[in-house]
Amino acid sequence: MRYQEQIVRATQKALEDIVRSVQAVPEDKIDWSPMGATRSVLNQMQEIAVSGAWFIPLITELKVPEFDAHALEESKRLRLSNDTLEKCISSARTSTSELCTVIESVPDQALETEMVLPFGGGMTATVADILGMHLWNLTYHLGQINQIQLMLGDRAMH
Repeated sequence: MRYQEQIVRATQKALEDIVRSVQAVPEDKIDWSPMGATRSVLNQMQEIAVSGAWFIPLITELKVPEFDAHALEESKRLRLSNDTLEKCISSARTSTSELCTVIESVPDQALETEMVLPFGGGMTATVADILGMHLWNLTYHLGQINQIQLMLGDRAMH
């Protein structure tokens, strides 16, 4: 199995793990913010709905997207347009599917190509690293969503 295929498989599984988890959260708690300071399930799902698309230009063009005021406002508008859990899930499946198609098309010889990303004060990442970033983000949010479920008294494995 190629590395790209493994990343796609793990990414798709992580998204479906999140979907199962968020669908188990009571409807009246989807927009609940624990202690009033943390991100709600809906807020996290709004990010997940669009985040797959963030990585496509990094992979296809080796280009960091613009982070100017206009780009940030457009990103916020896209996130907030997913105003229900159902819209978030649908958009997340679409953007993740599109990203997975791109990941599968990456040639093996491109995996070690490096680029500098502006995150954390600047970091060097290989294309192989970038292919796994959406997976990492999904897993990160799955943990946060599961913590909210625990705070709500839900001890079931979803």
